[in-house]
Parts: sequence; structure tokens; C-alpha cells
Amino acid sequence: MTSLIKRDAYIKLKEEVDSRGLKTSYVARRIGITPNYLASIMNGNRNLTTDVAIRASQVLDLPIDYFLN
Repeated sequence: MTSLIKRDAYIKLKEEVDSRGLKTSYVARRIGITPNYLASIMNGNRNLTTDVAIRASQVLDLPIDYFLN
């Protein structure tokens, strides 16, 4: 079965947040998750879920296919 989430989606999320100079607490709050949860995703310790990927793309004003296949 093919995953909906791109293999490197968590890296792309981290790069996008870092390149914009955004604080993880701000982004996490806007997405609706805790800063610790977002940090775990961006460090590759937790999987990026489809739901969080969709909300992250909305918060960061990115096309949905930035994180999803």
C-alpha cells in the first residue's frame, strides 16, 4: 500500500518552518497540536499524519501536494 505522506515530508516541514524563521510554538498552535508534538515530527521521532500535514499546508500556505503524494 502506498503512503499518502511523502517520505521526506517531515524534513520539508522543518525546512519550511526554519526558512521562514517561525517558532515551533507558533506553528504548532496554529496547526492545533502541541509544540512538543510538532518538534517530535520535525525531528523524525513521530510520523506526520495526513491530518497534521493538511493543516500544516494550510497554515504555511503551501499546496497540499507539498507533503502528500
